[in-house]
Amino acid sequence: TQKDIVSRHPRRGIMNIEVMSFNRLAFRIFSETGFEDLPVLDDSGKSLILRKVAGDTRDDLEIIGTNLKKNGYLHEVKSAVSEFMQYGIGENELDEMIACAGTRKMLQSKLRDLKHLLNRFEEYIEGNYITSEETLARLASVACESDLLRKSVIALDGFTGFTPIQWKVIRELSLYAKEVIITVVMDEEQ
Repeated sequence: TQKDIVSRHPRRGIMNIEVMSFNRLAFRIFSETGFEDLPVLDDSGKSLILRKVAGDTRDDLEIIGTNLKKNGYLHEVKSAVSEFMQYGIGENELDEMIACAGTRKMLQSKLRDLKHLLNRFEEYIEGNYITSEETLARLASVACESDLLRKSVIALDGFTGFTPIQWKVIRELSLYAKEVIITVVMDEEQ
């Protein structure tokens, strides 16, 4: 995208425009504000930690504990935990889901197992690591401290939708940035 912007400029250059992802913006703001620099877990790191906490508490897991050795099962658990974090689903929301499961005992058991693993995962990484999903929540919390944001015009382009945590970041950016522009993707016929 940055290359496209440079090629469209009449002089084929830009001095004060940067194209970055939400995560790259987060680390730029963390660097500026001196925010605590914890290592970010990638998918492999998440899987390893989930394997450890699941193995340590296997007896507490009704469904997932017996299926952990199945090929690809841990990957699916990791994906569920990542999505929970990305969409702001925590203990209370999982409790609501368990209650909504009604008489579907297998679903209730899986949700209880996922809640247990999410709690153990969060306990394990607290103060030692952050996930890429947590990065955006932390960005939202320190946006108010950034001089860089106060001087910036931010344009969000090419997105087809935003997750709840991205909306939270956008809300904070709109409060503290000089200006926020969001483009809307539409069909050509409209």
